[in-house]
Order: sequence, then C-alpha cells, then structure tokens
Amino acid sequence: MADGPRLRTQVNRGVAWAAAAQAVIAVTDLLSQLLVLAFWVDPNDYGIASGAVAFYTLLDTAADFGVTSALIQHDDHTPERVSTVFWFNLLVSSGLFVLLLVLGPLYGYLQGNAILGWLLIAYGGKLVFQNVYAIPFALLRKEMRFGDIAKARMVAHLAESVGRIGFAALGATVWCWTLAALTRAFVFGVIMQLRYPFVPRLVFRPREVFEYVRFGLRTAASQILFRLYTSIDAPIVLYVFGAQAAGIYSAALFIVLEPVKTISNVVIDVAFPTFARLRNDRPGLVAQFIQFTRLNLIAVLPVVVLILLVIPEFLRIFYSYKWKPDELAACAEAARILCLVGTLRALGFVGPPLLDGIGRPELTLRYMAVAAVAVPGSFVLGAELLGGRFGMLSVAMAWAAGYPIAFAALSYLVARSIDLPIGPYLRGSWGIIGCCLAGLVVGSAVSAGLPGASDVMRMLVIGGAALVVTFGLLATWQRITPRSIMAAIRG
Repeated sequence: MADGPRLRTQVNRGVAWAAAAQAVIAVTDLLSQLLVLAFWVDPNDYGIASGAVAFYTLLDTAADFGVTSALIQHDDHTPERVSTVFWFNLLVSSGLFVLLLVLGPLYGYLQGNAILGWLLIAYGGKLVFQNVYAIPFALLRKEMRFGDIAKARMVAHLAESVGRIGFAALGATVWCWTLAALTRAFVFGVIMQLRYPFVPRLVFRPREVFEYVRFGLRTAASQILFRLYTSIDAPIVLYVFGAQAAGIYSAALFIVLEPVKTISNVVIDVAFPTFARLRNDRPGLVAQFIQFTRLNLIAVLPVVVLILLVIPEFLRIFYSYKWKPDELAACAEAARILCLVGTLRALGFVGPPLLDGIGRPELTLRYMAVAAVAVPGSFVLGAELLGGRFGMLSVAMAWAAGYPIAFAALSYLVARSIDLPIGPYLRGSWGIIGCCLAGLVVGSAVSAGLPGASDVMRMLVIGGAALVVTFGLLATWQRITPRSIMAAIRG
C-alpha cells in the first residue's frame, strides 16, 4: 500500500475519529428527533416539513458544484486557484439562492402548502453562508486532519440538535428542522475558520480552475442525481397521499436510512481521500475497498437487525404521546420494508468514493444515472399501481424493488474499474453478514418466547440477545475485538 504503515495508521485513526464524531451526531440527532416528534410535532406537521427538508442535501451539493472535491483529488492547486474556487462557488450558491426565490413558491403552490416555499428560500441563505467553511473543510480533508474535522462536526451537530428542540418547544414545529440546520452551518463555519483560517484573494482566474470545474461538474452531477433519487420519495408521498402519510413515511426513513447514512459517513469521510492517495496502487485499492466494506457492514448491519426485531416496541415506547396506534403500526411496517434497502446501501456507499478517488467520476455518473431512472421510476409506479391498496407503504416497497437495480450497476462498475477479485470480496463480507444473520435468528426466537411481555422488556431482552450473539460471533469468528481495533488505530 502506498506510503506503507503510515497511511494505514492515518486511515485507521481517521476512521476512529469519524466514528467518534458520527456516534455523537447519531445519538444527539436521534434524541432530539425523538423529543421533537414525541412532544411537539405530529405526523401532519412533520410531513409538511419533510417536503422541504428532503431537498436540503440536494441543494448543498448543487451549491458546491463538486469543485471542492477536486481540491482533495488534485495536488496542483495554488493560492490563486483556491481563491478562484471560492469565488466560483460563491457565484453558484448565490445564483441558486436567486433561483429558489422563484422555484420555492412554485413548489409550495404545487404541493398546496405555501410554507414549503419559504422553507426552501430560508435554506437558500444557508447555501450562500456555507462558502465560509467549504474551502477550509476540503483542505482539512485533503491533509487527512480528521481529528479537527470530527471535533468541529460534533460541536456543530450538537448545536443543531439543541436548536431543533428549542425551536420546536417555542412553537416553530414545521420550521424547527430548517432553523436548526442554519444554526449548525453558523457554528461549523466559525469553527472551521478558527481551525483553518481562510481569506480568499481578490482574484478570479477561470483558466486556472478549468480542470477543477471539469472534474467537479462530473462529481456534482453524480451527487445531484444521488440526492435526487434518495430524496424524491418523501415529496412524492406528500403529493400523492397527503401530509399525514408523508410524516409517517418520513419517520420510517429517519429510523432506517438516516442511521445507515450517518454510520456510513464514518467510512465515506475517510474513503475518498484514501482512495485518491492509493489511485496508482491497485493491490492497495482492492485491499482498502474490502476493508472499508467490512467496516461499513460491521457498523450498519447490527442496527438493521435491531430495527427489524424491535421497531414496533420502540415506536410505542417513544412516539405514543403525539402519534396514534395506527400511525405507529404503519411506520413500523414501512421501516421493516426499508431495512433491505439499508443493507444494500451499506454495501453501496463505498463504491462512489472509490470511483471518484481513482479519477473516474464518469463511472460514478453512469451509476447515478441508472439509479436516478430506476429508483424514482419505481416510486411513481409503486404509488400508481399499489397506492390504492397499500397507501404510502407502496413507496417503501418501490425502494426495495428499484434500488437493487442501481446496486447491481454500481457493483459491475466497481468490479470492472479495479479488477476486484470476487472471491476475496465475498469472503471478506460474508462472515460479517453471517454473524448478523445469526443475531437476527436468535432475536426472532426470543421474540416468539415473549408474547405477553411489556414493550420495554421485549425491546431490551430481544435486542440484547441479538447483539450478544452478533458481537460474540464477530469476536470469536471474525477476530474483531476492541483490542484488535485499538491495535489498528495505534498502527
């Protein structure tokens, strides 16, 4: 592997820092979401908010245009070139804000809720502000200073979670997610400037940044398609089935796919700069790809198993104050359907950083184009053909039908681009999957033996049994223990 043990140690420490940050983010985000939905926000208000919030990550990507990713992938930037990237991004984000002044109200009119337009316009202001931290964040990632990034993200997301609770308690039920996101951006911007001060020079040289823009356009197009096909489901549910159904569906999305994304970000944050460093070392690329896949599976699959086993009990315990029993039952059904998608996405998240890191963003774009047709197309067909019988569950079923098509396309492109040996890849993945399947079987058996127990007792005993079996097998069969993890981090 390029740079030998030093790079391995950087990667392992980067994963450790990213894991610590994502753990804090996941816990604070979950707690704030639980409190907000349990005490202040009902499914109707949550459904309205989800119609705008679903597009926020898409807007973040469009405002960046992928150019800052080129700062990580390329090694030839100068102060003038970096400053040009800053001014280019400022122009793009400002143009997007102006566009939202028109498209936001139009979208609100089409959905029958004018407040959606104002939510999008407010978030447009955040897009302009994020230029304060975009360059420092990209340069810190390039230098693999994951500790500094992790600390900043923890503080910023803690501020977001506290803000979400505060705004909801003050009565801003539909607005609390947007206002909390603005709070996070402000805090993160301040910290990034303190950790990596950056003041752009008054220079704009388009020719200096042409290669960055060309690379960024392909990367941005891929990310925009990704955000589109992963975000359009909640607005479709809102449009076809109404605000209440959208709130129920969005809660299921948050419970399943949001943790998968949050946990996978532990690896993704480290993967792209690592693959970029290894782009000329095929054996190193293959070994690191398999290792990242194993890490993602270890982190994600136990969560998916827990959701499958105890989601009805979890919802009844935490959401019953503001939510009705039939709403909770529908949410649990949707969450279980989405678990299949969560498992495949855990495997698929590592692919795009690999393709981008080796300088093949056009392959990522091909995958995203397939996904942008297959997955939203499935949403529309599912709502049209099955909506009358299954309601909003039809869109969750469409996820499970459409995403495997996109996953198959990604798998083919990754395997071809690095000549991935299928045997070692399957051997590296199967053991983790087997451990989690065993935990699922044991948890299901325990569940069948506790039919009359309370929800709290069932959740603790069933979840505990599944986790003990899963992590016990990981330690004895896969040799993954706290000691082995600490040894890897120390290098």
